Amino acid sequence: MVNNMKMKFEKMGINGEGIGYDNRFPVFCDGVLPHETAEIEITTERDTFAKAKAVKILKKSSDRVESPCPYQDICGGCPLMIMNYKSQLYNKKLLLEEALYKYAHVRRNLIREMHGSELVTGYRSQCKLPVEMSNNLLTAGMYTSYTNHFKPIKECLVHTPLLEKAKRQVIFLLNEENYKAYDSKTRKGLRYLVMRELQGFIQCTLVTGNETIPDTIIEKLMEIRGMHSLFQSINTEKDGFNIFGSSTKKLAGANTTPVTINGIKLRLSPQSFFQLNIPQAEKLYEMAVSKIDPCDVLVEAYCGVGAMSLLAKDKAKEIYGIENVRDAIRNCEENAKINHIENASFILDDAAKGLLKIGMRKQVDTLLLDPPRSGMDENMIEAVKRVLPKKIIYVSCNPATLGKNIRALKKEYNVATIIPFDLFPNTAQVESVTVLERYAK
Repeated sequence: MVNNMKMKFEKMGINGEGIGYDNRFPVFCDGVLPHETAEIEITTERDTFAKAKAVKILKKSSDRVESPCPYQDICGGCPLMIMNYKSQLYNKKLLLEEALYKYAHVRRNLIREMHGSELVTGYRSQCKLPVEMSNNLLTAGMYTSYTNHFKPIKECLVHTPLLEKAKRQVIFLLNEENYKAYDSKTRKGLRYLVMRELQGFIQCTLVTGNETIPDTIIEKLMEIRGMHSLFQSINTEKDGFNIFGSSTKKLAGANTTPVTINGIKLRLSPQSFFQLNIPQAEKLYEMAVSKIDPCDVLVEAYCGVGAMSLLAKDKAKEIYGIENVRDAIRNCEENAKINHIENASFILDDAAKGLLKIGMRKQVDTLLLDPPRSGMDENMIEAVKRVLPKKIIYVSCNPATLGKNIRALKKEYNVATIIPFDLFPNTAQVESVTVLERYAK
């Protein structure tokens, strides 16, 4: 294959890149949209595919728009910000359809219309940003896609306005105090900045080396508008992939941060998972819960802080949530208590082990689950096959792993419907609610 060539791109890849073909050989190229023609330079060639960079767009798609982000070509976090939103939704639905047909032969007519987001920018309620020194100043930024090359990012358009403003103020105040970025030799300094904005409340965690943060810095940070709680997590791992360290301690403010979703009051600890686009999460959760038939026993695996379990309080006589993060389970128990919900209980355990333990004592009518991007692992698939709930409501953030999981359950379950949601505008990520019904014996 020649290094430079002219190529027409046919469709969008799972990371938002364009996919073109040279004699049926796929070529992936960032920054090119479906139906565009570009001059490209091959950068990587493998046995089954090649990667390229765009030298020049020769024929532009009518779907192309000018990105409002000055970091579009540096960050890589929002590859679809160059595509109009209607086309983003169309192409995301195509990704879902293709993945489900490829892995599980799910018919396209089972996939409903995409539920778009009202907010296309300013929707993301959390940031987890690496921090380094730039021009002798502490600077938050991002790593360029597929590299460890740090790029300073002064402003992010997808953060909620209050989160973005508070982030900049934290960095400004730390620089005023001459705080430094993490140094692996001294094992001191700021490594990551983790922040949440939940309906006006700011939760901030400083991930640092092994050090004590001065009271003067803590006091100044707590004066930032909306700052509700401040935490420190010490992480000195050399090559670890985890952002948080082994423990997190409160420096000031409340132990948890409140958010209300569909009338349910929730409290979140820093390491507890919660959806990043809260208005869309409300619609997603409402849809998932609406698909639960009234039943005796409902189990939610990977339950996080218990949002869907508690929203389903009137759907089942007994509700069990399973989560393997201790702080999240504490949040679940507190959330059940403050909402006066007595038919929900929560178990600290691996999803598969927890499901099997419940299944040994109870007939599980409905399984509600929202696994990580990796989907259900083999142990969880086997647990589902042993417990055999009558109905499964599967909230997915990865069409490929959803398809693989459906394929693994096709002998036992029929796909009733799949409802896609866009929780991450300007990215290629697709969320969906899938309803699986057990075949009659």
